[in-house]
Amino acid sequence: MRPGYLYDDLVAAAIKLASSRLPLAIPSLRSVARECSVSAAAVYRHFPSQGSLNQAIILTIDTAFVAELGAALDPAGTPLERLHALAAAYLDWGLTHPGLYQLRFESADQLGRDFVRTEAADDLLEHIDQLVRAVDPEGSEVTAEDLWTGLHGVVSLRIHKPDRRWQTDPGAQVAKLLRAWGLGAAPVDKSS
Repeated sequence: MRPGYLYDDLVAAAIKLASSRLPLAIPSLRSVARECSVSAAAVYRHFPSQGSLNQAIILTIDTAFVAELGAALDPAGTPLERLHALAAAYLDWGLTHPGLYQLRFESADQLGRDFVRTEAADDLLEHIDQLVRAVDPEGSEVTAEDLWTGLHGVVSLRIHKPDRRWQTDPGAQVAKLLRAWGLGAAPVDKSS
């Protein structure tokens, strides 16, 4: 634990506790205190309620998710290349961080009022819509939400069905979706 950085350490501990859990378990204030080897009272100084910790976790996850997707984009790439890079980064992040993925994209019902909706996802969807329009200027009926639905389906099923013998890797599944929607034939580079 870093002196003077207890807030950041508490959020990092909560994210660590949520990272690989299946089924999803939202870290409690007390479990975060134990993880940081501090008293529950120390946690309450930074997070007066479970809800405030939940919101901090979601905001931190959202920032990391959007940053990783943004880092995958080569500004010099074609719209099609950037679209495929976003899809690959989405798959990679979701499959590498199953607990965080569930917390961010599958926990609204569990978190209730604590669920935080940010503009980051809307901004990302708008960017994807622009890429789709650039790839298919003739007016494809495919939207960013269609792509998100497909990506989410692949990631969520892989997280929740880890013992299933899949016929193809997730990158190939997404590449098929993109081709079916007329959005290029380049494979999305993400195996298993």
